[in-house]
Amino acid sequence: MRYRPDHKAKARAALLQSGARSLKTSGFNGIGVNDLAAAAGVTSGGFYSNFANKEAMLEAVIEAFVGEPFVSETDTASASAARSRLRALVDDYISAHHSADPAEGCPIPALSADVARAQPSVQEAYEGRITAFAHRIAGLLDGAPSDRERRAWSVLALMVGAITISRAMPEDSESKTTSLEAARRTARRLIDTDPTRASVRRQRN
Repeated sequence: MRYRPDHKAKARAALLQSGARSLKTSGFNGIGVNDLAAAAGVTSGGFYSNFANKEAMLEAVIEAFVGEPFVSETDTASASAARSRLRALVDDYISAHHSADPAEGCPIPALSADVARAQPSVQEAYEGRITAFAHRIAGLLDGAPSDRERRAWSVLALMVGAITISRAMPEDSESKTTSLEAARRTARRLIDTDPTRASVRRQRN
């Protein structure tokens, strides 16, 4: 049988999309290669023609989806409009619907524990992508570069940590909602902080 020239690329894309959903839902050890292949509508041979093993797929998922599409966006809007998009991202990320839907959500809270047990190349891919995520946030903040980086990492930690914690709580837990709201408010304060203005106020006082 002859395949179209783009057949392998389409098969890989299908594997990445369905594989990301399956890994985020079941965890790395909760699903095998046969099921990952079946979910994408390909054979196990098709899986191995694209990925050497499950860890190779995990690494590819990290590379493809962590921080996206936010990290790859280019800013053509004003600073205030870009900041508004960042606030919207945080509000959507630290939310009940994100907590309830790991399959369609960010890979970081769902897969970080699996990455921690993976081989160095997977961890290096994770470090590169999450660092790019933090740098993208930092670029939209006010203040000196070192302060922006510090606050960006804090915002990202609040985003990921809030979702990780909330998913471990019972669905009807009041603490689940409270923890999300508290993290969202703190992240928004970090985004809206203007160290320059704060310094001027201190000098005046």
